[in-house]
Amino acid sequence: MTKTEILAALKNLTAEERLEIIETASRMMREEIEEKAQRKVERKQKLRAAAEAAVKDYMPGGALHDLWSADSEPYFESEEEYLNAGIKTNA
Repeated sequence: MTKTEILAALKNLTAEERLEIIETASRMMREEIEEKAQRKVERKQKLRAAAEAAVKDYMPGGALHDLWSADSEPYFESEEEYLNAGIKTNA
């Protein structure tokens, strides 16, 4: 049904029936809002857990430590090789 059809149909209902429809629609909207908020909380918890799990990889001895450590050796031999590799930065 379109909004126009719904509004036209509401005119044929009693005030009590319309109120019942409004209450039901309000409950449905609250449930949707609560579900969305819960999904957001769960997503945030999952992202936090993933970030916390990755920390050990960046610590000394971790799989990614040498890539990001200030005292690690450069991956490219020269600035020119780096520029020719076609790496794009976010800067």
